[in-house]
Amino acid sequence: MNRIGTALLAGALLASGTAFAETLRNGKSFYGEPVPASPHARTVDLSKNKPINVDCGDTVTFVNGTKTFTWKFDSIRHNTGVKLAKIAPADFGAGEQTVHIGPSRDELGG
Repeated sequence: MNRIGTALLAGALLASGTAFAETLRNGKSFYGEPVPASPHARTVDLSKNKPINVDCGDTVTFVNGTKTFTWKFDSIRHNTGVKLAKIAPADFGAGEQTVHIGPSRDELGG
């Protein structure tokens, strides 16, 4: 294979790995999963423009105008941030908001 072909193949493999970098091999998100709305979920209204801090294990309902979705955070990456747009439905309008995920109290030993 010539150098151009090798470079193209390497670029394609790198791009395909990046596209799936936020999911496990089983296709699930590194950050948790969508769940049905629950009255016990914490509510985050994006119109408040406040930082979004959650702990692993938290269930959060996100509100943006009339649109909502609920997510249970079950992350293998603690003390990290994830763009809300990566976990929100495509039509939610998450913008550039970032959710900061910390370990749960149980994971901290408390």
